[in-house]
This record gives sequence, structure tokens and C-alpha cells, in this order.
Amino acid sequence: MVATISPDNLRVVLSMLDDIVLTRYLAGVALTLVVYDSIILIQTEYQTIWKSQWTFPKMLYYFIRALTIPTLAVAAYDMLDFKAPVSNRFCQIWLPLISVPMLLSLAASNWLFTLRLIALYKQQRVLVWFMRTFYALTYTVDFIFLIVTLVTYDKLGVYYNPASKTCYTSMTIPYSGPIFFVPLVYEVLIFTLTVYRAHKDAIIRNKSSTQLLIVLYRDNALAFFIMLALRSWNIWIYATQPVSSLHIATNIYWAVNTVLTTRIYLNIVWFAHASLAATNPAVGTELSSISSKPPRGVSGIQVGSRNSQPQRLTFQYQKYP
Repeated sequence: MVATISPDNLRVVLSMLDDIVLTRYLAGVALTLVVYDSIILIQTEYQTIWKSQWTFPKMLYYFIRALTIPTLAVAAYDMLDFKAPVSNRFCQIWLPLISVPMLLSLAASNWLFTLRLIALYKQQRVLVWFMRTFYALTYTVDFIFLIVTLVTYDKLGVYYNPASKTCYTSMTIPYSGPIFFVPLVYEVLIFTLTVYRAHKDAIIRNKSSTQLLIVLYRDNALAFFIMLALRSWNIWIYATQPVSSLHIATNIYWAVNTVLTTRIYLNIVWFAHASLAATNPAVGTELSSISSKPPRGVSGIQVGSRNSQPQRLTFQYQKYP
């Protein structure tokens, strides 16, 4: 007897396979993006960040880079349609192997943004402690949701599906969505504080130094809105779409977050070196061997002239890199 499938079930199967194909392509795009970005920035990164003194933000920078590329490679490997079949045990391990490093990387990225904001508000100790506490509570709740999600999926089971050649689970659970929208509240807070600080700086700074600060604030604003769009996409998927589409946007979200975070930090360090070069010819000669412009990408920071009072800006950021 030949098995038949109803038209409705056939549409569901075809839709599931379409979701998996899209996830496969976007996983490849995400991995390619971070690898390409790392390669084109090797020289600039070596001359600026690597040669600077080791600080906690610098360790966060390399921590984010070190986690992202190999983990995205593992995520992309699971989506390959020409790989050998994997075991169900691999699929059970695969989910935490991807999810935990991703959340650690995203948490490190937000802390890197927070450290810059703390440097701007360092005279207001109550606000600084509020930001630290808010951050700790945000990611404590987020990791609790992640742990509950992983435990639940471990009980439900994650299996290898030979039809799609990927790891697969039969249903979604309500604890996954909050992993994406809980940090959104914190990100709105730090963005609001950044906008407020930008407004204050625009009032009290002279024109030349204000233009340089505007570029820095602009990069943060651009990163916020890009990540807000990608985070909203993930929230919409987890809230309304079938289980086959859950990982469509997660890899590209993580890749873009890594690129934006590390580039903004690299621009800050580059600007600190450029400001120092304005008063130190030896540093200026070394920096000119890299480029007369900032790293390509998110920012378009232009170094001011010797009359643009770079010392005042350097004082604000000298402890950050």
C-alpha cells in the first residue's frame, strides 16, 4: 500500500524545508561576515588594540571575537546538507554548545557598551551603580530563561532529521522568546542615557570637539537601531513562527552584533591613538603606517586638526581602551 500525504501536510513539509534552506544560507552569511570582517581588520587591530595595554575592555573585545567565529562555524556545520549524518547525542549537545556562547558573547558586548557609558557618567556614582545592578539583574534573568529552555528541550528531545539533514525538535517552548526581549529593556536604558549625554555634550562642548563626540555617539545610535531591528525580527519569529524557523535569524543577529561591537571599540581605540599622535610625532608616524583614516565600516571618524583640542577628548577615554 502506497502512503499518501494530504495537501495541507504537504504544504507544512515544504514550508519547513524552505525555512531550513533559508536558515542554512543565513548561517553561512553570518560566518562569512565575521570571518571577512576579522581578516580585513587584522593590520589595524594589531597596530592599535593588540599593542595597547591589557585592560578589561580589551579582554572583552578578544573574548567576543574568540567565541563568535568557532561557535558560528559549529552552527553552520549543523546546517550543511552534504555532511554525514550525525547522532542524536550530537544534537542534544549542539543546542547548549551554540546557545551558551551566544548569550555570553551578547552579554559581553552589552557590558563593553556599558563600560563606555560608565566612563561618561563616572562622577554620578548612584547612576553608575544603578547601571551595574540593572545589567546584573538583566543577564541573571536571561541566563535563567536559557537554562530552563535547555532543560526543557533536553526532556523533549532534540533529534537528527534525515529529511532536512539537521538537528530538529518537534515543538517550541515559551521560555525561548524572553531570552531575546529581556535584554532589550536594558539596551533601551543605556541608549537613552547615551542620547542624554550626547545632548549635554552638545551644549557644553565647543564646536570642534563636539563634532568628534557626535561621530562617536552616532556610531552607538546606529548600532542600537540595527540591533533593535534584528532583535525584533527574532522576537517576532519566536512569537509567531513554527519551530522550523526558530534559527533563521539567530546566527545573523549574533554576527552583526559582534561586528558592530568590536568595530565601535576599535574606532574608540583608534581615535585615542590618533589624538595622541596629534601631540606625539613618534606615535603619529606609527599610526600613519596603518592608515590616515579610521577602520572601514560603521564609523566615519575623522581626526581633528591640532587646534581641535584633542587632549580634552583623550582624557575622557584614556582609561577605556
